[in-house]
Amino acid sequence: MQKKLIALAIAGLVSAPAFAQSNVTIYGVADAYVGFGKHGENDFRGVGDGGLSGSRLGFRGTEDLGNGLKAVFVLEQGFDIGSGNDQIGGKAQSRQAFVGLSGGFGTVSLGRQYAPGYFFNYDALAGAAISPQSILSSQSGMTITPNTPARWSNSVAYTGSFSGLTARAIYSTGTDYTENALGAGFGARPAIELGEKPSDDDAYGLSLDYANGPLKVGGVYQVVKNDYAVAGLDDKQKEWGLGASYDFGVVSLHASYQSVDNIYGAKDEDADLWQVGLIVPVGAAGNVHVAYGQTKLDWSDGSDDKVKSYTLAYTHALSKRTTAYAAFNRTDNDNGLTMGLVGYGHKAGSTFGGDNADLFAIGVRHTF
Repeated sequence: MQKKLIALAIAGLVSAPAFAQSNVTIYGVADAYVGFGKHGENDFRGVGDGGLSGSRLGFRGTEDLGNGLKAVFVLEQGFDIGSGNDQIGGKAQSRQAFVGLSGGFGTVSLGRQYAPGYFFNYDALAGAAISPQSILSSQSGMTITPNTPARWSNSVAYTGSFSGLTARAIYSTGTDYTENALGAGFGARPAIELGEKPSDDDAYGLSLDYANGPLKVGGVYQVVKNDYAVAGLDDKQKEWGLGASYDFGVVSLHASYQSVDNIYGAKDEDADLWQVGLIVPVGAAGNVHVAYGQTKLDWSDGSDDKVKSYTLAYTHALSKRTTAYAAFNRTDNDNGLTMGLVGYGHKAGSTFGGDNADLFAIGVRHTF
């Protein structure tokens, strides 16, 4: 009996360190700005959320399982700091919610996760809301964007990094991809329905990024299958993008090109987007950001429209976790289009769309 008690005590001492290696990290972003802007007949003055990064609260955990294997999870909720409301459709964990296993092979995870297109940030503003690439991609109906359309529910994802090369892959059995092309001439789109076949609303994507010193290059490819309740919106939405950046020290250059076919499943309604930008360091803590982007929308009737967007911004690191910023964005629309950071307004009977959307913002971002 005494030998059994000693054996149990030893087993307890051996297993205790495994429990000690489990940990949970609470993290987040609080980002708000005072904004002044105009779009058509709409004048905006107020507090906006997430000029540089969307506000969020998250929990990240790992547990060491031994032999180089770890269990991982992330639960992340986005919110509007101005109102306190959640950002995306009432979801309890609107940004991310996944669990998986990680090791020398990379990480395999299950849940609501970022598609590879979320990380396609060859952008002088790093995917910020005030970035032309962010504005034009999300409001043209693209899923290669640092916004909600690149968060896919019901997905299996893989991420692995090897000697500077990062590979990402995802397969979703239903993305909840119901975003509207704000100002892209589409109007409201219906939600994706479950099709006759389980695979009718699936999506998949793959990306490769290579970083070596000051150089970074990468590409991404994504496909969303559409099964809408409206006839004629059932083609695959196919997208690809290529990007590169180089840091010369006194200035860094960022550029990308991306294309989408059959936006929201509408056959032959396509778009191309290119953008270029610079970051110029100012002193030890400041940066000037200049970015320009343009998207061309090709419609199934043979016509086309263009939207141009540019941003001038200054960011200043007050500490390692707190950044102050000031930015101006103008988005210039062709007739009938209403893209931009400020919501569009027009008088009854007047020509719809085609106005500039302007926003000047002064804000602060704190990460924890």
